Amino acid sequence: MDAERHCPRARSVQRKVTAVAWLSMIAATGCRDSAWTPMGSAEVVLSEIELGGAPEVSKRIDSDENFGRTVMSGIATGDSLWLRVADKLTPASAAAEATMSIALASALPHSPDKVLALVSDKYPLEEVCGIPFLKGDSALVTTYHDEAIAALARVRTVSLSPARDACRAALNDARDRRLERINPSYVVKNKPVAPPRRPRKRAVKPPQTVTPQDTSSSR
Repeated sequence: MDAERHCPRARSVQRKVTAVAWLSMIAATGCRDSAWTPMGSAEVVLSEIELGGAPEVSKRIDSDENFGRTVMSGIATGDSLWLRVADKLTPASAAAEATMSIALASALPHSPDKVLALVSDKYPLEEVCGIPFLKGDSALVTTYHDEAIAALARVRTVSLSPARDACRAALNDARDRRLERINPSYVVKNKPVAPPRRPRKRAVKPPQTVTPQDTSSSR
């Protein structure tokens, strides 16, 4: 008890790790609603940002665990108002950045256009599209990957095409890396088989014309 009282940094780190782990669970279950996202709470947070400023609200995500869960859980649903919150906030710590990546990754299958607009301008695409969940099995990774890829196929906005293609590539790469880590035999089983090499045809030289010797001799 005394050690915990004298180690506020340790308590802070523990709270951040708990928040990130909790968001991984949200991503795994695919829940769109939870007790942490009451009706109208996005509007409340947007009002707080307008009144107190985005930096102060961003700091509160780290200092107030319940508030941080509410915000990240809301963003994970892909709701347009919650994604406006994500657009206005700037994570104040590395832990908050990691948590935001998980929340946006969870939102990607639901609102691919809006999430791509955010990762193009504000958040790192390789993190959001890199399946950043802390835990998972092969079924979770594969299901999430397939849902996200299908969502990206619905993106038709021309300006988002580069981000869409980059996100698709990042998802494919992350899927292979995660599955290889979970099950090393995955790569062996799923490695594309190279087509058999065709034997190279040897060039056939045209027959040389032999000029007969002139056997006639002048006498």
